[in-house]
Amino acid sequence: MSELLPSDADVTAEQDGELQTLWLDSDEAGDLLSSLASDTARSVLTTLHDEPATASEVAERVDTSLQNARHHLCNLQDSGLVRVADTRYSSKGREMNVYAPARDPMIVFVGNERSESGLLDSLRRLLPVAAVLALASLLVQTLLATGSDGPTTGMVRVGQDVGATVGSTGLAPGLVFLAGGLFVLAVTLGVRYTTT
Repeated sequence: MSELLPSDADVTAEQDGELQTLWLDSDEAGDLLSSLASDTARSVLTTLHDEPATASEVAERVDTSLQNARHHLCNLQDSGLVRVADTRYSSKGREMNVYAPARDPMIVFVGNERSESGLLDSLRRLLPVAAVLALASLLVQTLLATGSDGPTTGMVRVGQDVGATVGSTGLAPGLVFLAGGLFVLAVTLGVRYTTT
């Protein structure tokens, strides 16, 4: 590691890309899972999340041969989990790739691509319901937290000790209403998605 001369570019592993979704029956998901089947491959990916590195640095960190580290880096790069983030030059002037985790977060869904439209359609149908729920929560908050003369000072909030004044502790009634409604929506979506 001491024989390496760092380049001018700053290597970072920011997670600022677009979310990638893969279905379990897709070729890409198969490549991804295959590239992570080995304990060494998972160690390589984990060490790159700690700090970007060259193949030789990765080999040293995970205690494997340089050839094995390059093999796993190539597989991880092919599956979209690792990218070449920079180039460094050794003291002998050799160009070396610096590897980092891919910028794009990735989710693998169990099921098949035909299920995608069902999940997305369910989310689209529930969006207006969530908007109505948010408006109802504001109404609940307005009706329960204020009276005709301004804020009600004697009202007890959820989680608040009896005898305490509003605003000192506890959750607002509108927030509790919203959280409960969102929970019911999530359970409904989960049940609907798992039964289809």
